[in-house]
Amino acid sequence: MFCGWICPQTVFMELVYRKVEYWIDGDYNAQKKLDNAPWTSDKIIKRVSKHIIFFAIAVLIANTFLSYIIGFDQVKKIVTEPLSLHMSGFIAMIIFSFVFYIVFARLREQVCTTICPYGRLQGVMLDNKSLVVAYDFVRGEPRGKIQKNKTISEPAAVATVDATEDYISSVQNKLGDCIDCKLCIHVCPTGIDIRNGTQLECVNCTACMDACDDVMVKVQRPRGLIRIDSIEGIEKGEHKIFNARTIAYSAVLLILIGVEIALFSLRSDVEVLLLRTGGLLSQEQSDGTISNLYNYQMINKTADSLAVEFKMLEPETGTFEIIGDKNPSVGKNSKSEGAVFIKIPKDKLEGGKNKILVGVYSKGKLITKVKTTFFGPIK
Repeated sequence: MFCGWICPQTVFMELVYRKVEYWIDGDYNAQKKLDNAPWTSDKIIKRVSKHIIFFAIAVLIANTFLSYIIGFDQVKKIVTEPLSLHMSGFIAMIIFSFVFYIVFARLREQVCTTICPYGRLQGVMLDNKSLVVAYDFVRGEPRGKIQKNKTISEPAAVATVDATEDYISSVQNKLGDCIDCKLCIHVCPTGIDIRNGTQLECVNCTACMDACDDVMVKVQRPRGLIRIDSIEGIEKGEHKIFNARTIAYSAVLLILIGVEIALFSLRSDVEVLLLRTGGLLSQEQSDGTISNLYNYQMINKTADSLAVEFKMLEPETGTFEIIGDKNPSVGKNSKSEGAVFIKIPKDKLEGGKNKILVGVYSKGKLITKVKTTFFGPIK
């Protein structure tokens, strides 16, 4: 279901790009004629206009994609402000636009068959009970063309009326329901023959099902020769959605979802990294305290700007002297950096290397804790 109905590659390809292509070039047969036709003014106009529209859609997709990475506000600045201020962002936008254009205008389903890893994973997860787009070979074989107005002559060896009727019935029942029209191949975006069984290239778009059902209606035979079914369903008529494999996969999926929910619920709103400044020794102050210089980095994962303050948790006696901005803060969905002196009374230190615990507070509420190392005088 994912490949044929949810994957952005398929959604954009079938609902956007192919709609434009059919609107300009026509259906499958018209496109084949246009490809083989000489380069006339009509063909040039169609080709140029189609690819201009394709690239314009790719630019829109690229801008949307970048909005998820760098934020809509930043993309808006790249579009509205002078180009010289955002050259790197503009280059990235152009690169992404050409990538999407090449994917949807040239590569198309080759992305599904050669680049996307999901097809390989899907092949590993399938078995004879899996529901897939499948051809009913029991009902459809042997395939053959319908020949109108063809009479069945009585063989010389048949002498009685009853024997002749049995012979005619056997000839009529010799062929299956598949008339070998090959429409299922023509409409397949990856060009496979679904009658050869489940294949890696199948994206389960069900285009072959629709084409086959239309043909079955015209030849007055039951629809569903190509349908969503399993191998066991076709061979034995057994349809079981839940089996040992699906239950096992579902259990693993539920465990992964539970782990993800737990990680999201336990994560801190603000991530703080506090490290001693390299190359500097501890200093003893006139008031009997030992000071170390630290660099801090704060990452705010919330949609609100936060003003923070540092408090010593272990040992409880200790002070902070912020360098520069005395009231450190971090904007929404951003990070900030700075430096701070930590001062601890000499008698509270146990030796040259001490483990300390720092609390980070916002509006009096503890939002995270940070462990780091504090250097004191060697006893």
